[in-house]
Amino acid sequence: MKKNNLFKYILIVGLSIAAISCSSDFLEVKPFGKTDTDTYYSTDQEVEYALTAAYDMLHSDQLRGWSSTLFIKQLPADDTNCGGGGESDQAQYQKLDNFQWEAENEGITAYYSTNYFGIYRCNQIIINAKPETALRKRMIAEAKFLRAYFYFELTTAFGDVPLRLEAAKNLTEGMARTPKAKVYEQIVTDLTEAIVDLPYKGDYSVADRFRVNKQAAQALLGKTYLFAKDYPKAILAFKDVIAREGIDLGLIADFSKITRAESEFGKESLLEASFISENRNWGNASWDRNANDNRHLQLWGPRGPFNGGTSGIRDGWGFNPPTRKIYDAYEANDPRRAATVITKEELATNFGGEFIDGWDTEGCIRTKYTTFLAETSDENGNTPELNYSTNWRLIRYADVLLMAAEAYHKDNKDNEARIELNKVRARVGLAPITASGTALFDAIVKERQLELAYEGFRFWDLVRWGLAQQELSSLGFVKGKHELFPIPLNEINGNVLIGPENQNPGY
Repeated sequence: MKKNNLFKYILIVGLSIAAISCSSDFLEVKPFGKTDTDTYYSTDQEVEYALTAAYDMLHSDQLRGWSSTLFIKQLPADDTNCGGGGESDQAQYQKLDNFQWEAENEGITAYYSTNYFGIYRCNQIIINAKPETALRKRMIAEAKFLRAYFYFELTTAFGDVPLRLEAAKNLTEGMARTPKAKVYEQIVTDLTEAIVDLPYKGDYSVADRFRVNKQAAQALLGKTYLFAKDYPKAILAFKDVIAREGIDLGLIADFSKITRAESEFGKESLLEASFISENRNWGNASWDRNANDNRHLQLWGPRGPFNGGTSGIRDGWGFNPPTRKIYDAYEANDPRRAATVITKEELATNFGGEFIDGWDTEGCIRTKYTTFLAETSDENGNTPELNYSTNWRLIRYADVLLMAAEAYHKDNKDNEARIELNKVRARVGLAPITASGTALFDAIVKERQLELAYEGFRFWDLVRWGLAQQELSSLGFVKGKHELFPIPLNEINGNVLIGPENQNPGY
């Protein structure tokens, strides 16, 4: 079940409705419709509405035109090309793919803004809601997790960022960039506090499965420590998640179902960005942040001429095509290859389909997060292109196991590292890794590349491992510059405490 339609109706910012009155006590009358943040968050329902608005920012892929945070993280990696109809088609995406991004890039600006909008909404809850009921206490914990998640996204992509924990007092109030280490400290504080009050994944009702759970917070805490190179603390956090294996989480048997609608909120998924189908057609579809369907799935489908044959894949708009590099990275007997990418020859031989190469395609078709006929609808006059509702998986259990393996290895515990790594390999029937030392680390790097392709982790993994120059220089990556996105020009122009001299190196 998806999250409900509250996302479409919530407005957190107070509204003032103009009024005309001849009464002498007009100034003493509270205008109808005005919401005071000091009193609004006083009931469970009000906090729930506000919290739903914070969750909304996980899926605001059209906040500023085409601006999927997942796609933006994906584009600099070496398993995808931008695709589409050529260099001028969605230029913000094309430039991200080619390492030609700049501070004016609309995609980067949207990425920055989306996360800060989420933080603003979380701050209002954390500051104003009182933990007077068990439900409100849990919802405050959810807000703390979401704030931590948004800040983790920001500091990974931009480095030092303003650490705003309360609303600005006026429109001209600026805030300097906060050192990344301090942002990590706040993320740890938020997650540590949230873990206490969050339920386990299995304790939620079916209707509430979209909500943040304890294991998701433990996983993000472990990831934060991993990125900060505090491996013993990362291990402790990941162990808390792994302790629930077989109770309310684990690896699903069929890897090909990992990102399909049928496995949403399943045992492997700890956090998802949730979308809904709204029975849209070309006449009633919105092309802004009010669109709650996953239209980027249509954007990512193979661009015609395309005939999917019996594959179940319909044509799309040609973005995010796979590279031959990711296809070649898989062992021939690894079932994840066919569940992630196939060649046009395999499409013809195995499914009776046909694909003619277009912009950036390299003869390959993505089969993970793509345009499956079964995941949209043309019923009741719907336009299939506008009714995908497949969720993005933001945290899943296989990722946790691989991060745990990495933390164990970095803490000189290779036996424990192999145990977690080989769980992921065993799921797809591959032989266990027996290596130690550098060879084991290389195996973990490779496993993350194959297991997590198209889930938005590859580029930042390469950056934090110091491998980006090695793997991406031929694509345009410049060491000392492209490890971070630039602070958006809008922020530099609008924040009096961040000037051009405070920009990231190289921009």
